[in-house]
Amino acid sequence: LKNKSFIRKQMQNNFLDNSLKSLNLKNSPIFDKEEHAKYVKDWREQYVGQAVAVLRPVNTKEVSSILKFAHKNKIDVVPQGGNTSLCGAATPDETGKSIIISLEKMNNVRAFNKEAQTITVDSGIILSKIHEIVEEQNLFFPLSLGAQGSCMIGGNLSTNAGGVNVLKYGNTRELCLGLEIVLPDGKIMNLLSELKKDNTGYDLKNLFIGAEGTLGIITAATLKLFQLPKMITTLFVESDKISNAIKLLNVFTSHFPDRIESFELMPKSFWDIAKNNIDNIVMPLEKTPEMGILIDISSFSENEIIPDKNGQIPIIDTIENVLETCLESSLISDATICKNESQKKSIWSIREAGAESEKKELQKSKLIKCLKHDISLPVASIENFHKDAQKMITNFLPNLKTIYFGHLGDGNLHYNVFGNGSLPDGFEGKSLELTDKLYEIVNKYNGSFSAEHGVGQLKKKSLEKHKDSVAYSLMKTIKKELDPKCIMNPGKVLF
Repeated sequence: LKNKSFIRKQMQNNFLDNSLKSLNLKNSPIFDKEEHAKYVKDWREQYVGQAVAVLRPVNTKEVSSILKFAHKNKIDVVPQGGNTSLCGAATPDETGKSIIISLEKMNNVRAFNKEAQTITVDSGIILSKIHEIVEEQNLFFPLSLGAQGSCMIGGNLSTNAGGVNVLKYGNTRELCLGLEIVLPDGKIMNLLSELKKDNTGYDLKNLFIGAEGTLGIITAATLKLFQLPKMITTLFVESDKISNAIKLLNVFTSHFPDRIESFELMPKSFWDIAKNNIDNIVMPLEKTPEMGILIDISSFSENEIIPDKNGQIPIIDTIENVLETCLESSLISDATICKNESQKKSIWSIREAGAESEKKELQKSKLIKCLKHDISLPVASIENFHKDAQKMITNFLPNLKTIYFGHLGDGNLHYNVFGNGSLPDGFEGKSLELTDKLYEIVNKYNGSFSAEHGVGQLKKKSLEKHKDSVAYSLMKTIKKELDPKCIMNPGKVLF
């Protein structure tokens, strides 16, 4: 019986291999398991799966052909961009029955309208490439994340990525004007548009942004561009507690309305990890900050950035005056303003390496594990949440350590708990219980357990438990209607 089962499986695989080859894609399917390695493992190395083949279409027509074939034969499909998901959203399961559709070969600019300040791109284009293209024309695409050198815009849209500029510009959803989507049965839906207003019924575009490839595959997008600031002033400030950091946010918002690009929280626990894992790190202040805040302020007027007769730059003078007032009121204890691009890049490289620093710290011990939580809270509730969370974590198990940092301006914290090394999961078998207790505190303060990383495989149970029951039921209805055979990214978000 085992031999018959093996022979049947081999016959099925041979049929599938030959059928995929018959699609006549420009790039041949990858069947070799060794070549699959970079596609079947997530960035955190938390999930590892298998796939029948990796397909790399070069255009929307090829994506459509693949999905028509998959739909007809009920073959599971895993869409994949830069494979930088932090929740296992782009990783196949272990059954080896799915095909991966990598969008890496779909990386062209379809249209660039400088006057309208829009760009239309294939979904496989690298985020940093969009930055380079538009900045050459003195324009700006504000989506910025640590993985921007490898993540792709299709993945950013599929997770509704946030990043460091959400405070001023919003999430990826707010930056997108239109999409081209291939539905599970292979139909192509063209919603590409430069229109700022289009009130023609249901907003189908936004249904697919944040769906993590479970409803279809985004193949192209029209994106909003903005005026490139004349100058961005970067400063680093030390406070002593979260409540003062929030007060500081309000002070800067009142002095620089609509001009704060980023307002990042980098407390002592963040710096302790960074110092141990970033080579040649240059600290922004003489001592390790207790509660560091990294701020970017944009200037769009020449009058603000041209030195006066004394050689002083007006925007710098204004910021220094605000900081002086904050020092006098004990809102902050120290501050520095970056003098050049090198200093800016140095401190931002530390912030952007936050996830990588934690990854390196974990690699030093196979026993220590980390529970990563991407949470969102009303800004005014962050300090009370932190107090409650630390009390719970301290009482939960001995020798746990919390490393947190994030986008204070929009209430998004990366709240990560390092275990004590006790098997089987590094948390004496209680890791899921700890996460549930933490999310209960998030709910207490009307927050969200998923701010910008999505749901993927990691947070499916949390979604079912914490999402409004009516909303969750409606999500399942939408999934079943659009993907009745459930071939699109199975095991992610819902089922």
